[in-house]
Amino acid sequence: MLSCALNAQFNMEPFRHLSVNLEAGLHGTGVEVAVPVTHHLVLKGGYNMAPPFDLFKTDILVNTSDLMDAQNRYEQISSATGEDQIFTNRFSGESVVHAGVRLGENNYRLMLNWYPFAGGKFYLSGGVCYSRSRSRSDLLRLEGHTSAVDWEALTELREKTGVDYEMKIYIGDKPYSLLDDGTGCGYLNSSLRIDPLKYYAGMGVGRCIPNRFAGFQIEFGAMFLQNPELYCQNRPAGSLSEAGDGSLGEDVKDISVNMEKYPIYPQMTLRLCFRVL
Repeated sequence: MLSCALNAQFNMEPFRHLSVNLEAGLHGTGVEVAVPVTHHLVLKGGYNMAPPFDLFKTDILVNTSDLMDAQNRYEQISSATGEDQIFTNRFSGESVVHAGVRLGENNYRLMLNWYPFAGGKFYLSGGVCYSRSRSRSDLLRLEGHTSAVDWEALTELREKTGVDYEMKIYIGDKPYSLLDDGTGCGYLNSSLRIDPLKYYAGMGVGRCIPNRFAGFQIEFGAMFLQNPELYCQNRPAGSLSEAGDGSLGEDVKDISVNMEKYPIYPQMTLRLCFRVL
């Protein structure tokens, strides 16, 4: 036991050792560097980025009944005047936006690991995470598109009537217009934003400064969020309760309800540690 403790202290010599670590987890992927500051404390700094793939898909209903009524009225009027203007493109009975939800958090991190037992691998971790700006502090991003058929119907309705009709979704009682994505579809962008500064606490097993060349860590923790707000089409859309009406899909509704009750983001991290000094 004495030999194990002395060996651990040698490998945790303050400011004389360095490791570079690669990680992946529920927060995305990242890299960090670690240096011991005492025999029991390790200081870490790093950066993590969100993965580029969708976490899940969701369909958002779009009420186009008013637009369908406008088409019918125009056809009736044109028929009464003898013009008989018939729409080539008609709205679907139930229009939807097909959307994907993905992580949006990219963070700089400063952490401190405490190893309570000499020679042990168990540790407690705490620190702060920071995003460079408020606009880049999206915890979750939702992006979706309408079908080309519905957008063509809207375009034709505008051209024939000369009225700038819009396709909208409602979050709470606020309307948000879909925009042209440049490829012949309507575009929706919504995000859940939080303060740039977040706090983190966790625990894990594994040494930041491996005894040999490489080591492995597994860590469980939570990031504590501040002031979550909902944005839609880059406009404030209110608190998370606004998204709890299901307007952005049932999956987003569940996330919003739970996050309003418990403003934390759970994390699990797998980490490979490479000792360089």
